Amino acid sequence: MFQKHSILRTKTNSINYLIVDVSHKKEKIAYYDLNKEPQQRKRSTDSPKKSTVRPARRQDKPDEMFLDEFITHISKYEYQVERAQYQNGLYIPKQFPKLKKDALIMEREQAADDNFELIRPIIEDEEKLYDYLYGKGEGNKHIQEISRNTGVKGAHIARLLAQYFFRGRSRNSLFPNYRYCGCNYQSAFEMKVDSPKRGRKAKYTEYRNRLHQDEQSIKQFLRKLGKRLFKRFNYTQQYRLYDFYYQSREVITENEDGEKSARRAPLLESECISFSQYYSYVKQLEKDGSFVWRKDGERHFLKEYESRFGRARDGVYGPSFRYEIDATKEDVYLIFPYFIDQRLSSGRPVTYRVSCVYSGMVAGFHVGIGGPNWQGVMQALYNAFTDKVDFCKRYDINIEAWQWPCDVSCTELTIDNGVEFPKRNMAQLLDDDMGIDCINYTAIYSGESKGGVEGGFQVDKRDIIQFMPGYVERLPEKGDPHASNFATYTYYDFMRLLIAQTLIRNNEVFKNNIHDQVMSEEGIKSTSLAVWNFGMKYYMNEGRGKRFPKEQMLFALLPSGKAATTSRGIKFKGLHYSCQFAASKNWLTDSKSRSIKSLEVRFLDSDTNQIWYRYEGNIYTATLNDHSEIYRNRNWFDALHRLELYTKEKAIQKRKEREARIEQLNDTSAQTALAKERLKGAKAPTSKSPQKHVSTMAYFEKAMQSNATSNQFREILSVDGEGKVSMASGTIDMPIIGKTKQKNLAALYGGNLS
Repeated sequence: MFQKHSILRTKTNSINYLIVDVSHKKEKIAYYDLNKEPQQRKRSTDSPKKSTVRPARRQDKPDEMFLDEFITHISKYEYQVERAQYQNGLYIPKQFPKLKKDALIMEREQAADDNFELIRPIIEDEEKLYDYLYGKGEGNKHIQEISRNTGVKGAHIARLLAQYFFRGRSRNSLFPNYRYCGCNYQSAFEMKVDSPKRGRKAKYTEYRNRLHQDEQSIKQFLRKLGKRLFKRFNYTQQYRLYDFYYQSREVITENEDGEKSARRAPLLESECISFSQYYSYVKQLEKDGSFVWRKDGERHFLKEYESRFGRARDGVYGPSFRYEIDATKEDVYLIFPYFIDQRLSSGRPVTYRVSCVYSGMVAGFHVGIGGPNWQGVMQALYNAFTDKVDFCKRYDINIEAWQWPCDVSCTELTIDNGVEFPKRNMAQLLDDDMGIDCINYTAIYSGESKGGVEGGFQVDKRDIIQFMPGYVERLPEKGDPHASNFATYTYYDFMRLLIAQTLIRNNEVFKNNIHDQVMSEEGIKSTSLAVWNFGMKYYMNEGRGKRFPKEQMLFALLPSGKAATTSRGIKFKGLHYSCQFAASKNWLTDSKSRSIKSLEVRFLDSDTNQIWYRYEGNIYTATLNDHSEIYRNRNWFDALHRLELYTKEKAIQKRKEREARIEQLNDTSAQTALAKERLKGAKAPTSKSPQKHVSTMAYFEKAMQSNATSNQFREILSVDGEGKVSMASGTIDMPIIGKTKQKNLAALYGGNLS
């Protein structure tokens, strides 16, 4: 039923037993529990090349149990049986000269023979072997007997027996354990020419040996990093931060205006330690328990990750043949671009990403607020299928077409079962003439089925998002302010970060396993851009037949809406747009007789600057005009939110205006009552015609104003006037007037005209 040299284990490693012996005659079984940690060994030397903690090794005899009990115990688990694989080879360092290698081989061969002779009386005698494996104390008697006869300590003989059974019950199992050879290392306090350095000599890098002061710096860095960030950052990201703060120097520069600025410049590679040296020391700290926190253990690894022998690109002919698409809500809050002083948040953006399975290129992406939804998916596909030069230019990033050459449609599209991919819409996508012939659905909860696009979200999170103010902690500290209070980046700023990150990932990052044999032989770089260009040229016919006019993509993929023609321009969702063609057709008026009163338009919800409409088979672009200038370079979410706030502000202000108007009428009524009170007792005129002196008084008032003006000119020009008129009230300058008006003036003012 059970055989020696077999391993019984479950998928989760809840049991992990190595069977070393089965006695069917006595109905007993001997085994090692591989989940049990071996005992630590004491330090035996003060050599600077030896570590403070020696590697652990098996020194105890196997556990034993009756077969019935053992069967009852393991029947509770769903276990599998594997053949044990032993690593009993004789390890000899390759850097040693041949004579030293030969001497070392002879020495270790002889030591193995001597050790085997020590334990031979027990392992070749059936009764003594049974006593050792299953007896209560008889095995120790046999060990002590050998010790008395040979003078070797009993503990050493017991260790050799444990090593013999644990490593396959062969003479070669008594060789030194090659896994521990060369690992007893301790860092030097200062750099010397002959300072011992772990590993082989590097060919292409110049990193130096890790010193004691580097280990102290790593400990200091981890303390500053803290438990929460240590768990959040992977080891690579930790090393980048360590490299930035501890392996660089501050450089002060001064510009022409005398303004000083500080930046950090990296140290020479020969003055730094490598990622491997950082990683090995951090793992040592975790293993030794120097820090109470550590990364997820092996059980979590086995649960979350499983063996993947196939590749996503299997069956893919070349670049652009199959795209993957997915969406995620980013762990960061963006700031509302209006009322900056109030630090209002627009919410968390949703990123839709399209990735090429063959080359790993990010073919396109789209960022929306709200969702995920089908509208965002279509705009991401539009971005993936069209030229990127204009797209980057919208965010003030100038690129050449070769830097992001993804402007072709795909043949297959891989999606998951998310709510943003309704089946009826996917059927419509297949019916549209855009080159997509097949849509692949992945299994539920199977993110590894489209690992390229899923992994891209994690890369962006590690490289840029977790460093942005407003980052959302997965496990926030109790009592911390909400992440939305720290929003700093606008949608425009966030898009610029994503574009820069995408260009680096596509063009600069080295990627494993994207070469085929031909590319490797031709010396093509292992970057997404190089593989894309090579594959498009030799495998995909330069993308011919897969590029479609932008106009076709506009009306096939972008969301639509209704716009009205007005005298201020084409009005769409409250914003006004100008179009020279529409103006030449006299559509942009308020006349009810205009030929076109509404238009079906297409738009990008990430950009308010442009909309598109079609007329008589041609597509025209309308651009935002000055009537809506405050909404320029905004996304539609922020623009519509600001319009809504304007509507709210208008209602509040209308309420205040109404109160002010009522108060104005109250004041007018009071002033009227006072004026009437002053005229109380005066004789009210009864004439049906205008009063006689009305025209005279108007003429006189005009003359008074002209006189004041002429006096000002006289003062300025120093010119004396003539024709003065003497009146009881004084003398004024005026031209000659008629006798009737003179009489009226004399009657009014009681004076004589001369």
